[in-house]
Amino acid sequence: MALDFESVLMPPSWLPLVALLAIIAISALRLFSVERKHGVKAFSFGRHAAIQGVAERNWKLATALALASALAAWLTPDWEAALGRPAWADVAALKWVSALVFAGSVLIIATAQLQMGASWRIGVPAEGPGALVAHGLFGWSRNPIFVGMIGAMFALFLWSPHLLTAAGLAATWTLALVQVRIEEEAMREKHGDAYERYAAEVGRWFGRRHVSAS
Repeated sequence: MALDFESVLMPPSWLPLVALLAIIAISALRLFSVERKHGVKAFSFGRHAAIQGVAERNWKLATALALASALAAWLTPDWEAALGRPAWADVAALKWVSALVFAGSVLIIATAQLQMGASWRIGVPAEGPGALVAHGLFGWSRNPIFVGMIGAMFALFLWSPHLLTAAGLAATWTLALVQVRIEEEAMREKHGDAYERYAAEVGRWFGRRHVSAS
């Protein structure tokens, strides 16, 4: 029997679906934990509800597109050609880069959610955010969870670049842009100078800046 070295070198085709389901499961468990342990309603889009509604719909759209794309990549890869998936997407090196980005994104999201503790939220409630978190990953990014979400969608696009994955990545990026600005406004109102100092030292997406004392 001839050995198919190309298939041996490829990561498993179910990997994107498992990675996305892991992110959803981790977030759902964390949501339950925060609400049960701290008595906080961690899922709320009450502040600027109309604007956050757009972000919430984009989040749901991106999730549905991502799951559908990952399922198709696993079970019906031939269908992807109709969506514009190029032949070069089957290169093993590209698949492994995607797998590494998936793994890093899942790790970032899980770690950041734990580090936020009782302050973790999905959305911004009408009463505003929780306590300011500036340690761990938040010492290097003001929005590591969004970085992880965008990373996961980018990994999916790398794994299988076509119309649906591009739309999912665009929807996630739109969600992040809208949601981050609402969160920043709420953080400035609640934490004032403490947040301003934090924002001056840590980048919105990543990076740490040295701010000279005046």
